Amino acid sequence: MTRKAYLIILILLVCSSISIDERVEAAELLGGIQVLIGPDEVINEDVYVFAGRVLLEGTINGDLVAAGENIEINGAINGDLIVAGRSIAINSTVADDIRAAGADLQLSSGVGGDLIAAGNEIIIEAEAEIGEDFVAKANTVVARGVIEGNVDLSAVEANFAGTVRGNVDATVEDRLVLGPESTIGGALSFTSSNEVSREPGSTVIGEITQQMPAISIFGNEYQVSTFILLISTLIDQTKWFLSTLLVGLILISLFPETSKNVVATLRSSPWRSLGTGALVLALTPILLLLIMIALLSVLGFSAFPIVAVPGMMYTALLLLAKPLIAVSIGGYVNKLLTKREDYSPRSEIAIGAALLAVLGCIPFVDSIVAWLTLLLGFGVWLLYFHRQYREWRVAQRA
Repeated sequence: MTRKAYLIILILLVCSSISIDERVEAAELLGGIQVLIGPDEVINEDVYVFAGRVLLEGTINGDLVAAGENIEINGAINGDLIVAGRSIAINSTVADDIRAAGADLQLSSGVGGDLIAAGNEIIIEAEAEIGEDFVAKANTVVARGVIEGNVDLSAVEANFAGTVRGNVDATVEDRLVLGPESTIGGALSFTSSNEVSREPGSTVIGEITQQMPAISIFGNEYQVSTFILLISTLIDQTKWFLSTLLVGLILISLFPETSKNVVATLRSSPWRSLGTGALVLALTPILLLLIMIALLSVLGFSAFPIVAVPGMMYTALLLLAKPLIAVSIGGYVNKLLTKREDYSPRSEIAIGAALLAVLGCIPFVDSIVAWLTLLLGFGVWLLYFHRQYREWRVAQRA
């Protein structure tokens, strides 16, 4: 799972805990490597579970809030389900609403209320039935079951092979497919540059309306075209340049020696910085999630502030990665052009940020540059802190 997905999960859990804080005292909190609620267990209160693997076989006469790597719901929930994880399988009835965030979500049961979900792939199986509305944001959405209410989704690809009683409002980047047995009882309104793909046998009772994708520029909506995309990209990269320049200048002004030493670390160990950034950037969200699970299982919801501190530090390092990479690149370019060895960080960050902004306007290249910048910047900060720690240890021993 990507770091963004983990951050979304953390935010979802914090918001959920805040919204139902007054009910925590009457709830059961479970945690550990694996949590199993057996088929004979009946819990007559809200349940909060934080574990690597969560398996529900029993019955919960209340809400279930769960977070973990793998979550499987095979027992009845006579309340709401709020769930976040990498893999989520819901195979039994949820009486009220479901709010879910994860990489993969599979629903093959009944939901009394709404299903609100975000993830990579969301699959509603043929035996599933959603009692009210379905709201989703994902890369892929496959809906084979029955949706009694309306559908509001944003996806790269969406495939309807079941029944929607209400209206469908979809924003689809690539393909919108209506299968041979699909039925939409209301209107179909979709935003896409491609036509809807309707297979023989598909039915839409209401009106079908297509809108071309639009881009908002300074509050005005423009239909997508090559020229508009270019203008939008130039504006976005100009904003990126100004924000990076501002953050970098503030960092250099407040912490000149630290900035200088971090840049020196990058110039002396670029490959080590890249490797460290790639390794730690991927592992840190997982470690934060495991730490959160462990602390919550011991301390309860009072552990959220403790978990928030390393999370904030992680986010801060991500924000501070790009400015110092810009300084390093600007210094290298300045050296090539002027043959000077002196360190002038203010001019170098302007040169480096401008170069990165220009590269960000080139398709495909922008993604490569963005990831390399992020990994290098994150890695060099970690190397710098590690070096500072070693020097402190040496000084302590002396």
